[in-house]
Amino acid sequence: MYGTAVRPQFAIKANGSENALKVTRDDGENRQAILHIEVEDDRVEKHLQRAHQKVAARVNIPGFRKGKAPRQIVEQFVGREYLLEEAMETLVQEAVNVAVEESDIEATHTPPRVNVVEREPIVKIDATVALPPVATLSDYKKLKFDDELEDVTDSQIEEQLTQIQESQATWAPVARAAKLGDQLTITSKGVVDGKEFATVDDGEYLAEAGSEYPAPGYAEQLKGMKEGDSKEFDIELPADFPNEDFAGKTATFSVSVADVKKKELPKLTNALAASLGEDFKSVAELRARIIENLEAQAKDGLRRSLEEKIIDALVEGAEFEVSPMIIEHEAEHVLEDQQRQLAQYNIDFQQYIQGIGKSPEEIIAEAQDSAELRLKRMLVIDTLAEDGGASVSDEEVAAEIAVMQGSPQYANENLDTDEARDAVQRILCRRTAIDQVIEITHQPKAAKASAKKSTATKKKPAAKPAAKKKTAAKAKAKPAAKSAKK
Repeated sequence: MYGTAVRPQFAIKANGSENALKVTRDDGENRQAILHIEVEDDRVEKHLQRAHQKVAARVNIPGFRKGKAPRQIVEQFVGREYLLEEAMETLVQEAVNVAVEESDIEATHTPPRVNVVEREPIVKIDATVALPPVATLSDYKKLKFDDELEDVTDSQIEEQLTQIQESQATWAPVARAAKLGDQLTITSKGVVDGKEFATVDDGEYLAEAGSEYPAPGYAEQLKGMKEGDSKEFDIELPADFPNEDFAGKTATFSVSVADVKKKELPKLTNALAASLGEDFKSVAELRARIIENLEAQAKDGLRRSLEEKIIDALVEGAEFEVSPMIIEHEAEHVLEDQQRQLAQYNIDFQQYIQGIGKSPEEIIAEAQDSAELRLKRMLVIDTLAEDGGASVSDEEVAAEIAVMQGSPQYANENLDTDEARDAVQRILCRRTAIDQVIEITHQPKAAKASAKKSTATKKKPAAKPAAKKKTAAKAKAKPAAKSAKK
């Protein structure tokens, strides 16, 4: 697995003792290093003493109270092998942590893979450590994207205004047959195989087209009913009906209508704009704010699209050196996230796997692919930020934290910590790095056409006439060239 190893040796003193933790490091392929650790006697003795105290407290030794038997007696009673095995539970972790820390290996949050090679007469441990992954980027300056900023359309503005009117709508009784979109006060009961479900007693029901509550087609059946009308009808429930007891069966509904109401939208007036509580004084100001918000959304959408394209291109063109241990560790987080999300809906993970018809091995492989891609995407951004020298000031970090603290998402988070500030700084550095690449690679079509037109126009006046005498045609053409140049 490993190529020719480089074996630097170093010794780590233990609590001022002349004995030392001896470590030899081998660097191999796949961004992994093996630390060969020999644990000093003093450290082993310290953990043996701790093991003696734990074992003595839980075993019954004739003639001694629990926890009071001397170590020699405890060792004779349980055996040195048992005591040493107990000591290894804490000794190994401590020795590996010290060796990793003192060997100047940058942390990756991936636990080392540990193997106890020998216990007697010297405790020897091999710890395989994942080194930080490395990405070598291709020449991203050659990337070109011609995505254009979408113009805000009148239909978008009108849609926003209609949504505002909808939010302020009222319901007014009408003396006519119900239409889809009306709100009805109904008493309703559904029965399947003698079992009752979806019962409504004098409740309000919005008859929306395509509604699947309480069953697909129910809202359409109410169309044409008036105040005081009653009706019975059957609906064939689909095979994928949420309630499995009723799926694929016939439901019989009985409905009576107490009243029918239609939605009335308020007129778009200055008074309506002022009632929204955003310091609007007129519809014109409201419309201006809508345009401003839509333009901001369009710019944000364009930036996100360019960011995705840039990251995808960087991942595709980069060369990576990543320890498989890191990918496996990240895959565990992916699976934990999936299980946590399923648990929110009371779905058992094993049942979910069976339901989608995949084996545990396939799920693990998918998690590893997802983890590897997520790792590579983050790695190219961080490498980009480092190569481009992206940096942010403390003031920018503080301003971003102030914005975050005003968001409900972070209402209960303590962002006044060094860890939080470091995290925000990394986020801003990544954002700055992406913005720098967008500045270099984004050449929208409209800008290209404008640049070409400008270049072509500038070249025209440079052409000298073949003769000094001007013809009428040339005399007429010159003002046009001047106009184009301007």
